[in-house]
Amino acid sequence: MTDGNDATKYGKYDQAFFLDLAAKGKDAWNKWRRDPANKNVHVTFADTDFSEAPRDQIDFSGFEFGIQADFSRCNWRGGEDWAEGPRTFSPGAAYFVGATFGISSLFTAATFGANPNFDRATFGDFPHFFSATFGELARFVGGTFGTTANFVGSVFIFSANFEDAVFNGPVFFGGQSTEEWTRSFQSQLRSDARETLIKRHTESWERFGSKPNNFSSISFARVRFKGKADFSGRNFRYGGNFTNARFYYPPDFDVITNVARIDFTGAHIGFVLPGKWHWTKDSQVPVRLRALRKIAEETKNHDLERDLYIEERKAERGVHLHQRWEALKKDGWKNWPCNIARLATHVLWILVMSAYSALADYGRSIVRPFTWLIASVFFFDWRYTQVLAPLMGKASALDVNKYKQAAGMLALGNAVPFVGPLTIDSKIKEFLFCPNNAASCLPPNPPEGFQFLVIVQNLFSITCVFFIGLALRNYFKIK
Repeated sequence: MTDGNDATKYGKYDQAFFLDLAAKGKDAWNKWRRDPANKNVHVTFADTDFSEAPRDQIDFSGFEFGIQADFSRCNWRGGEDWAEGPRTFSPGAAYFVGATFGISSLFTAATFGANPNFDRATFGDFPHFFSATFGELARFVGGTFGTTANFVGSVFIFSANFEDAVFNGPVFFGGQSTEEWTRSFQSQLRSDARETLIKRHTESWERFGSKPNNFSSISFARVRFKGKADFSGRNFRYGGNFTNARFYYPPDFDVITNVARIDFTGAHIGFVLPGKWHWTKDSQVPVRLRALRKIAEETKNHDLERDLYIEERKAERGVHLHQRWEALKKDGWKNWPCNIARLATHVLWILVMSAYSALADYGRSIVRPFTWLIASVFFFDWRYTQVLAPLMGKASALDVNKYKQAAGMLALGNAVPFVGPLTIDSKIKEFLFCPNNAASCLPPNPPEGFQFLVIVQNLFSITCVFFIGLALRNYFKIK
């Protein structure tokens, strides 16, 4: 129930009103919620026990809760035991499928029982599930979370599923010891309420031996983490599924245990959002990437280890450039030759790395250098035609097409390093350089710029072939 100090928060409504309205179902609730007069009313169900009739009949699916909806310390006994989680509401279940929450929704220290379902639920900024306990088969599939979602100290008994969820900002899944979890409520609740709450949670933990620092079995497959994700201090007892997850800031897996049971197959870990320039001045980014690389090494995930190393080098570009630029500004004319040289060397290195990325995706792609190699044939065919254009005009009308064909053969032959140029017959060169009468211009001298073009094409072709071989070697490399 509310007191007089909550008048501005809940208006003329109290908790009994919210419970009665929720019991009438989604349509009645949303009609009230959408009334402009109720726009700023905060909804509270704090400390409600939904495990007993008639409150166990309330299905919150599709509800629009608005800002600061409060389910702190609520209790659900859990729904029916489905093999893959509940598909329809059953009495006693915490069922919030497709529900919408505004900013600062609170589920602090709530007890959800078996089969809580938040599939496709949408949370505004600052959703709090701090120290909550979820029963078997908790589901948040396809959910969307605003900035700073808090699951610190939350207990997931047996299984939890966040597949295809989106976290638009930082999310905290850090673990707590039992003592830390208990201490969190020392100053927040009356002693009798605190003891009842702790007893209710610990009874739930004991069934499967869960604790606030354990993950039993949890899936974040295909989840997108757009901010920092913190899993520090957790014990992945039965594994964590991060297959095809996307991290757009290096996550924190400090002080975790059973790291070998975490599956990062197909996961991407970077430090910028999609479409943004891969650049950062944050020196902590490469530090975190190195720590994650150690995890990838321990789990023998060589692809992830390689990708993390590349991301680390990308991050270091911006970090080192920023450091060198700041040193130049700070020292002024003092040590300027050394600072200028270091800055220029680093800029040159950035250009080399950019070219390496464009041509070969840092040695990871076979398709990219092969595509460049094929495209170079057409480009150099065009350039040879341009360079040889004055000589082409001397060819007879019947030989023009043959002349263009010979230039194309030259471009194709030079695209195959070492072997290709040997396939170009000397007669073809004579025809190209002396299209009207080969005997009159012996030895046949190429026009100005032609030999330079040949050298450039050969070097480019060698580079592309080398990158193709490098990608094959990296793919099949065994560490």
